[in-house]
Amino acid sequence: MFDLANGGLCGVRLLLFGLLVATAGLYGAEAPLRVLFIGNSYTYYNNLAGMVEGLSAGRIHATAVTRGGATLGELYTVTDAREVLRASRWDVVVLQEQSTLGVSQFNGDMVVNDPAGFFTWARIWDEEIRRAGARTVFYNAWARKGRGELQGHLDWAHGFIGRELGAELLPVGTAFALAGGVELFAADGTHPSAAGSYLAACVAVMVLVRGECADRVEGVLMDNEAARLREERGALVSLAASEAVVLRRAAAGAVARLGEDWKLARPVFAGEAVVAGRGGEVAGRWEGTVWLYGRQANVTLQLNVEGAGCSGSWTVFATEPPTSTVLPLEGCSVADGRARFTVRTLFLTAETHEAWVRDGALQGRMALQGESIYRRQGGSWTLQRGKSGSGDRGR
Repeated sequence: MFDLANGGLCGVRLLLFGLLVATAGLYGAEAPLRVLFIGNSYTYYNNLAGMVEGLSAGRIHATAVTRGGATLGELYTVTDAREVLRASRWDVVVLQEQSTLGVSQFNGDMVVNDPAGFFTWARIWDEEIRRAGARTVFYNAWARKGRGELQGHLDWAHGFIGRELGAELLPVGTAFALAGGVELFAADGTHPSAAGSYLAACVAVMVLVRGECADRVEGVLMDNEAARLREERGALVSLAASEAVVLRRAAAGAVARLGEDWKLARPVFAGEAVVAGRGGEVAGRWEGTVWLYGRQANVTLQLNVEGAGCSGSWTVFATEPPTSTVLPLEGCSVADGRARFTVRTLFLTAETHEAWVRDGALQGRMALQGESIYRRQGGSWTLQRGKSGSGDRGR
């Protein structure tokens, strides 16, 4: 005879078990990790997000918001990255800073610059990401080809801010250094080849979902020059078996070393080797050679000081053809033995200078920002007193 009480309870249990099995079959044992990449061409080249998604075997759903050459600050202010972040649910947001941490050149050289701006925007982004219910991961990229001595600067900067914010890192630069025998760079020596993007994707998959990487991955193809996805699918990368082994080992080795960059001593960044002075009269005529415009140039600074204000000119002399450009000083002020002023060039840019006297010479730093994100430069300079001496106070 049917026992209503026991039979009914058993039936409920069977029903619940059946629903759980059906739900697991419908949605999978684990929902894909939703990852938003925010970066520049290092991120969009070769469709990195598509590679990560393809290599994860369905464990990651990835989307990217990118802008060529952009810093984290520009990605925050002039793209729709924040709107994309807020419009959907994300588990992880991967942030990729500009490859020299924000300034394109320093004294004409593509070096890694003071990370203060990177730190500022990393904190702003991290707060935004946390409000959206996601966690921050930093994409620690590679030094440019032939500039391996700068990798420690990138590693230290990312390790420092990662430790401060409790964020994970993707140690892609370390993986590049470990992957000998495979061409990881495009022809320009800065962007990744398909193999380089594959290595970066492997690092991401290993860090984010502890996954492995296949030799080949399919996805939507990327037009790197046009910075847009094509309307076709195909192989995002196709490697020889031996190359894939090298890259997977490099990725695993880099992930195994995570945390070592936190132990690095702080390196000297571009511009920091200039020692500030606090003595001496900044007024007068100063002359010398600088490298602030992608090449050497002779300049003369006429600095007239009156109280806390100042005026004068910054004259740049070109050799081919022989011309001179006189630029008036704007917003000029003097405080604590330092002069600060701005000059505007013919290229719709504003150069901000800070100058002080040390050992009888006038030393200075310059930061340049133009309307284009590609017109970012910085530099330091040293000028000697000109023939007119220092008799330009109060004029």
